[in-house]
Amino acid sequence: MPPFSRLALADALLNDVAAHARAELPNECCGLLAGRVVDGTAVATARFPVRNRLASPTEYETDPRDLLAAFRAIREQKLELLAVYHSHPAAEPVPSRRDVERNTYGESVVHLIVTVAPEVRARAWWLTETGYREAELVTRILPEREA
Repeated sequence: MPPFSRLALADALLNDVAAHARAELPNECCGLLAGRVVDGTAVATARFPVRNRLASPTEYETDPRDLLAAFRAIREQKLELLAVYHSHPAAEPVPSRRDVERNTYGESVVHLIVTVAPEVRARAWWLTETGYREAELVTRILPEREA
C-alpha cells in the first residue's frame, strides 16, 4: 500500500523539473523530489537533480554520487523522499517497460514523468513489479514564458 494518496507540487517546482528536462534535451533527465506527507498528501517542496549516466533519449540511470548527495541533502533538511522524476523527450509521460523493470522503489514513491515538447505535460505513477497505475497529481503547469 502506498504511503500517501496524492502528490502535490507548487507551480514553481514543476516548472523547475520542466526546465531541467529542457536543459537535458535530447536526453532524459532525472532527479528526486522531497518534502513532507501531510494528511495523506505528499507535498513536494525540494528538487534534487541527478545526472543521467546513460545520456540517452530513451532511458536513464541515476549517477550514484549525485544520488548519494541528494539522499544526504534530503536527510540533512529533514525531508522525506516522495518522488523520482524523469523526462520522456520524445514519448508520452507514461512509464515505459524499462521504467517498470528498473523500478527499485516499489510503491514507496511516486514516479513523475514529464515531457516538454510541444508543451509541458506531467503525470504521476505508482510502479509495481509488473505494471503501473496513475497517481493523483495536484498542480497547475505554467507556460514557459510565465515561469
